[in-house]
Amino acid sequence: MTNNWIDLEVATPGLVVDLAVLDRNLDEMAGIAAGAGVELYPHAKTHRMAEIGRRQIARGAHGLCVAKLGEAEAFAAAGVKRLFVANPIVGPQKAARALALSRRVDLLLATDSADAARSIGPTFAAAGATARVMLAIDSGLGREGVSPAQAPDIAAAVSAVPGIELVGIYTHEGTTYSAKDGPDLTGKAQAAARLMVGVAESIRARGIALPIVSLGASASAREVAHVPGVTQIRPGIYAFNDVGQIALGNATLETTAIRVIATVVSHPEPGRACIDAGSKSLSTDLVPASAHRDEYPGMGLLVNAPGWIIERMSEEHGWLRWHGTGEPTALPVGTRLEIVPNHVCMAFAMLRRASVVEGGTITTSWDGFGPGSSE
Repeated sequence: MTNNWIDLEVATPGLVVDLAVLDRNLDEMAGIAAGAGVELYPHAKTHRMAEIGRRQIARGAHGLCVAKLGEAEAFAAAGVKRLFVANPIVGPQKAARALALSRRVDLLLATDSADAARSIGPTFAAAGATARVMLAIDSGLGREGVSPAQAPDIAAAVSAVPGIELVGIYTHEGTTYSAKDGPDLTGKAQAAARLMVGVAESIRARGIALPIVSLGASASAREVAHVPGVTQIRPGIYAFNDVGQIALGNATLETTAIRVIATVVSHPEPGRACIDAGSKSLSTDLVPASAHRDEYPGMGLLVNAPGWIIERMSEEHGWLRWHGTGEPTALPVGTRLEIVPNHVCMAFAMLRRASVVEGGTITTSWDGFGPGSSE
């Protein structure tokens, strides 16, 4: 892996990806999926970069998961042939776009209500086509998704909509990010997987085939893949890792493929300084689990400035404070800092260009999708 991140010739704030570490992470998860006999659909909203999506497919992923139709359209244009839009789409306008996309790729759509299904089904039915749809299940996060108890009735109602074929269920088991330690993470992950398998069985009892049972979180992917009855996993952050994954025990600095490089632009007092990376570079996310925030405080890990934390952020400034023991170590203006983001998805979304490192040298750069990809 790269050992001299701060010496790389990248303008700051700059996003840097170590290609060897990225490939190692892609290969590891592809191996886990293959060993468990499940499909791997990495959540590509993490990066929204064509080169990385194609690389994931080339290294063993079966397709890509995305958050929005715009992302799916962009990845389809980049040559990806199997896509799952894991976010309910509603209305005839998006139905028309989805229909057009389904003629180019193997497409899965999402819903969590019969009303939403009825808003897209007629467009497909009128064209003599069928939308292959996944039903969102709330496994405890409290976001979109139907409750496990409601799932059989809603699945039957969705299946009855002309132009719709219900082919699976999916969830984002985001509650696993609250795990306090390894055993807690294992328990939460396995509970979510067993819940989803049970929901699938209850829906199949209604006469619906339902071949796909899909779970999606990097926190839990290594566990849920091996639960009998799970057929698909959709991790995203695993490709790069971040402080959240380090805190959970899923990653180390050596398996984290990404850094944001920033420059100290102000050091007015011994115990405070500012860098040129603010919320538009790193976001204001803390590590997900409150249990880990004492060990990993602040809004990103300052690898080469121990004792300093990013305490606050404005749009273009990271506010550094000394939280170490003894007198603050100096951070002269011009010092370059190596930062692991707390939430890697936000760093990609904010900076939208990654410098790619091979053998300690920047060899190319990858750009993220432009306007429209969030529609």
